[in-house]
Amino acid sequence: EVNVASLNYHFSNKENLFLEIIRAGYVECSQNMRAHYDNTQPTLDDFLVHFFNYFAQKSHDLISLFKMMMSTQHSHQMTAKGTEDEMLGPPGGKVIGEAIIKIVGPNIADEDLHWAVRTLFSHVIHTSLMYNCCFKKNEIPFTEISDIEKGIRRLTKIVISELNKN
Repeated sequence: EVNVASLNYHFSNKENLFLEIIRAGYVECSQNMRAHYDNTQPTLDDFLVHFFNYFAQKSHDLISLFKMMMSTQHSHQMTAKGTEDEMLGPPGGKVIGEAIIKIVGPNIADEDLHWAVRTLFSHVIHTSLMYNCCFKKNEIPFTEISDIEKGIRRLTKIVISELNKN
């Protein structure tokens, strides 16, 4: 049972509660990604595979967060609270960016870096959501974990190749 008065006291309204839930999920994910990257120094594709597995394990929470963020009843204007790592693009985006810079060099244009981070993040998040809600439950070709990991590695190579052209 939830004490509504307590919720109102701490958050003042439902909008602030939703924003705090979204912010907390974002921060948790960013911190997990940063810790994994700092502790293991993985290659970019290994890091993205880890990212996929992290999201696949937390798919229920991820789906709930997406439902809140996409609700038309709430504006979800997040303010930049927390560390720079926690609030730069998608959760873990700064770490993905650092891994990309490590490969292509520091002279990458901001526009190219942001495109690469969004492209890789979008693929991983989409695939992890689809894996848990559709792929596991149906016999769809090329949707085993090994196929998904291969796809993540393939996309990573394509993105890096495109960045190296510039």
